[in-house]
Amino acid sequence: MTAGGTRRGRAGPALIGLLLPLTLLACDKKNNPGGPSDPGERAYLLQHNGRFNSGRTVRWPNLPIRVFLNDIAQESEVTEWTRATGGQVTFTFVGSRSGADVAFRFGGGPDICGLTTVEFDSDGRILSADTQVVQAIFRGPQCQRTVVHETAHAIGFLDHTSDGGLMDPDGGDGRITEPVAAMLRNLYLLAPGTFLGSARGPLAERRPGGRFVVTIVDPVRQ
Repeated sequence: MTAGGTRRGRAGPALIGLLLPLTLLACDKKNNPGGPSDPGERAYLLQHNGRFNSGRTVRWPNLPIRVFLNDIAQESEVTEWTRATGGQVTFTFVGSRSGADVAFRFGGGPDICGLTTVEFDSDGRILSADTQVVQAIFRGPQCQRTVVHETAHAIGFLDHTSDGGLMDPDGGDGRITEPVAAMLRNLYLLAPGTFLGSARGPLAERRPGGRFVVTIVDPVRQ
C-alpha cells in the first residue's frame, strides 16, 4: 500500500479473485459494440483495469490525450502506444502542465524507477495522471523503458503483469506483449464506465467529491 493508492510489489496470478458472470463471457454487440468478444480478453481487461472501479472501465474520455513531456519524456516513447494499439489510443503534446492530461516530472526515490498516480471519477473517466520518474536512474540499466511503462499506467493499465514483458513491475525485457496491447485497444473501444463483471480486488482510494485515486509504483530491477 502506498500513500494515495493501491500497489503491490509483485503481480499476483492474472485472474485471481475475479468473478465473471456467465452472461458476460460473450460480447453483446448490440449493447456493447466493439467490446472484446474473447472471454480471456474481457477477464484480462477486468483484472488490469475494471476491478479498480467496481468492475467498470477506467479510461480517458476524450482523444487525443494531451501530454506534457516537460523535457523528460520523448514523443516517440509516448506514441509507442498508438502503434501498439493500432491507432486506437492517440496523443497530442502541450507546452505546460496546466493544459495537460498526463504530465511528467522528476520525483520518487532511489529504490524505484517511477510511479504514476491516476485520478478518476465514479463514471470511469480519468481526470488526471501525474507521472514521476527518478532523474538519476530512470534511463539507467536498473530501469527498463520507464517512460513507455509509465505512459501505459497513465492511460489505464492500472496493474502489473508477470509475463516477462514491459508491464512487469521492473519492466521485464521491455517488450509490449500482445495481451497488454489488446487490453488497451479494447479499453478504448469501450466507453468509460462500461461494466465488465463483478470483481474482488483492490479498489481505488476514495477521495471527496466522488473521485478515486490509484498509485502504481515501479521498483528498480533487483
